[in-house]
Amino acid sequence: MSVVLVCLTAAACGTDPTAVPGVLIAPSDRVSANPIAVDDSRTTQGIALSTAPYFDSAEQTRSSYDLAARTGLDSIRLPVQWGLIQPDNANTFDWAVTDRIVDDAVRAKVKILATLSSTPTWAAAPGGDGPYVRPRDPGQFAAFAATVARRYQGKIADYEIWNEPNAGLFYGPQPDPAGYTALLKASYRAIKAVDRSLVVVAGGLGPVIDSASTINPVKFLTAMYADGAAGNFDALSFHPYKYDLSLADGWRLPNSPGRQLSGLRQLMIANGDEGKKIWATEFGIPTVDVSEAEQARRIPEFIQKWIELPYVGPVFYYTDRDRATGDGDTENNFGLERSDGTPKPVVATLSAYARNGIPDAVVDRRIRAVDAEPGWGRILSPVVPVTSTGILGRYYENVTVFSTPMGLISSPEQIAARMAVYDTYPVAFFVDGYQDTAAALRVYSSPSTGTHVIGNGIVSAWDPRYGLATTEELPLPGGGVRAQFQNGSITWTPTRGGVGMLDR
Repeated sequence: MSVVLVCLTAAACGTDPTAVPGVLIAPSDRVSANPIAVDDSRTTQGIALSTAPYFDSAEQTRSSYDLAARTGLDSIRLPVQWGLIQPDNANTFDWAVTDRIVDDAVRAKVKILATLSSTPTWAAAPGGDGPYVRPRDPGQFAAFAATVARRYQGKIADYEIWNEPNAGLFYGPQPDPAGYTALLKASYRAIKAVDRSLVVVAGGLGPVIDSASTINPVKFLTAMYADGAAGNFDALSFHPYKYDLSLADGWRLPNSPGRQLSGLRQLMIANGDEGKKIWATEFGIPTVDVSEAEQARRIPEFIQKWIELPYVGPVFYYTDRDRATGDGDTENNFGLERSDGTPKPVVATLSAYARNGIPDAVVDRRIRAVDAEPGWGRILSPVVPVTSTGILGRYYENVTVFSTPMGLISSPEQIAARMAVYDTYPVAFFVDGYQDTAAALRVYSSPSTGTHVIGNGIVSAWDPRYGLATTEELPLPGGGVRAQFQNGSITWTPTRGGVGMLDR
C-alpha cells in the first residue's frame, strides 16, 4: 500500500534518498541443537499445509514438499489428524497415510511442525458436529499426543496443540478457553514425558473479534493464563490474517492483527513468558480477494514488518497450492502455486528472501535504530504508520515514539491513545502534565486528574495557574464549551473567545 508521508524534508521523514536498501536480518543458518527441529528464528519461513496430504496422491504430496525444499521455505506445518488415525476407538490406529506423509517429508529434508487436532466421533464432546469438535476428555487427546511423539521420535520435534481453538468452527460447539487450557496442559505433560527437548506450541489463535462463536485472541489468552496455561507451552502461535489491510497499516486500528499481536505480547510479559516467542503458524493472501501481483507485494511486505519484531518466531505461509485456481472461492486460492503446479510470482521473492536475506523495508531508520529509554518499556510493534496521513512511529509498552517533522517525540501510552482517536501526532514533548498536537489540541494527563483533550480555543486562555484539566470540554447551552481545571475553569464562546475564572 502507498504511504503518504507528512514531513518538511526527506531527512525528517527518515527517508534517506542516498541510502541503498540492504539486508535487515540475514537468513538463519538453520543450525539447532536438534537438527530436525524447526528453527525458531524470525527469519524462518515455511509452508502451512491444509489437510490435503491425507487425501491427495503421494505424488502430489511429494510435490508440495519439493516446493518447500527447492524454495528454501524448508519447514512445513503438517496437520496430524487424530480423527483419521483413530477413527473407531481408543485401541486401534491407522498410521498408513500419516507414516507416508511424515516419511516423505523427512526424505525431502523439510522440518515438520505437527499440528495435532480433529476429534474422532467416539471421543467428541457432546453438542458439536464435524471433525473439529473439542475432545470430551483432555486425557484421551494427551494419550494420542504422546503416542504420536513416540512414533515420530527423530522425525518430528515440534508440536502445535490444536488449530484456532478460539473459534467454534475449529473447537466446536463453542470456543472454551478453560477446556482448551486443560487440553494444552495434559498434552504438554504427555509430550514432554516422551522427550523434554520436544517443542510444544500453544494456540494457533485466529485473528477474530468477539462474537457468538468466536473469542478474540487477547481475551482468549487472558483466560488461558487464568486457567494455568503458564509453564505449559514453549511458544505461542497466532494467525495474523487480514486480506484488506497490511500488518503495518493495521497497528493503529482496534481489533487489527497488529493490535492483537501487541496485546498477546503484553500478556506474555505480564505472566512471566517474556522469553517465549510468538509464531505465525498461518499467514496468507488469497488471489481471489487480490491479484497475484498484489499477493506478490503484500506477503513480502508482511515478512519485512514481521522481522522488525524482536519477540517473534517463524512464519508459515498458507498454503502450498491452490485447490482450484480462479474458481472464486477464497479458501481454494491461497496457494503459492496455482492448481496446475505453476508458481505464482510471490514464490520467486520468498525464495530469494530465504536464501539471501530479507531486505530492508521502507521505514524510518531513525526510529528503528533508536536506543529505547528505560521508561519506554519493551518494543511491541515494527515501525508503522501511526496516523492516516502516514506519520511513522513505534509502539512500546509505555509510550509511542512518533517520527514528526520536528524529530522523534515520545508520548505516554494514555496520551498516544487519545491522539489516535483524533488521528494526530505530537508537536512538542510531554512536559508539566500536557502535550500539544498537530490537530491544535492539547492533551492534559496525570494519575490524579486523568487524561483529557482540550481544544485550542480554551487552551489560548490557559496559563499554569489553572493547573491540569479535570474534565473534557463540556458543551454550553446556546453554544460554546467549558472545561474544568484543578484551580478554575475556562469557557470558550464564538463571541468572546476563551475566558478563564480562577477559584478563589
